Amino acid sequence: MKLINLLFLFTVFTAFSQEAKLDPIKTVSNEACDCISKINIDTSELNESIKNCIELSIKNNSLTATNKQIEAYLVDHCEALKQIAFAENTEFKHATSDNVLAQLAYEDGMEYLEDGDYNGALLKFKKAVNIDPMFAFAWDNLGVTYRKNNEFDKAIESYLKSLEINPEGRLPLMNIAVTYNIIKDYDEAIKYYNKFISIYKNDPEGYYGLGLILYTNDNFEDGLDNLIHAYTIYTAQNSPYRTDAAKKIGYMYNDLKNKNKMDIFNKIATKYNLEIEAN
Repeated sequence: MKLINLLFLFTVFTAFSQEAKLDPIKTVSNEACDCISKINIDTSELNESIKNCIELSIKNNSLTATNKQIEAYLVDHCEALKQIAFAENTEFKHATSDNVLAQLAYEDGMEYLEDGDYNGALLKFKKAVNIDPMFAFAWDNLGVTYRKNNEFDKAIESYLKSLEINPEGRLPLMNIAVTYNIIKDYDEAIKYYNKFISIYKNDPEGYYGLGLILYTNDNFEDGLDNLIHAYTIYTAQNSPYRTDAAKKIGYMYNDLKNKNKMDIFNKIATKYNLEIEAN
């Protein structure tokens, strides 16, 4: 039987609220993040590599901390970890361009994007897709840049262009759902999360995003079901994102308790053979 400890669920770890303890955790987390940034995203053991980075950083700094404490900090602060979570399969035919000028423009665009220069990134990604309209990764990151620049309609247009090239693209499917959620078009967001899930059944990101949308739109049962499903996959994969999913489950537990709807929580917890332990 799976066990979630409520002390873990309802706090973001007391160490984070105490300045004296935060700095060492921040130091270790930053070192782990630097290690994560060097991981080859094409490796089949991504989560194991992330775990090794965390454990090595804890050991190097002789810090008395748990992996989950570091994971929680990394989820909120490590951009490299987020990039891995949203990584696409680079073996896909249109991941690169055969046109040297398009590929160079794309690589320049990625540098601008990483530096937060969205105007520079937009110019380069536009150049890449103008040269090679079938360059799906350039469309993907053009969409990412538009979204970061709060140009949401243009972001959606870019993702749709990518999906015309590869209807099963993981990155555009996830990002178009996220973008529709940002602009509060929940029906479209749900549609694309469901499409993502239908293709990537063992990927927790789809269940996680769908669960949050459903729950915040008062579909408590299906929202919680998807969140717990995501949590079980994150846990099986030993992913750092299990900490964030666990916190969200804790918030739902507390919310449903306050609404006198614990029958919903107990029903879904039983479905997943999940036991809650309060401290």
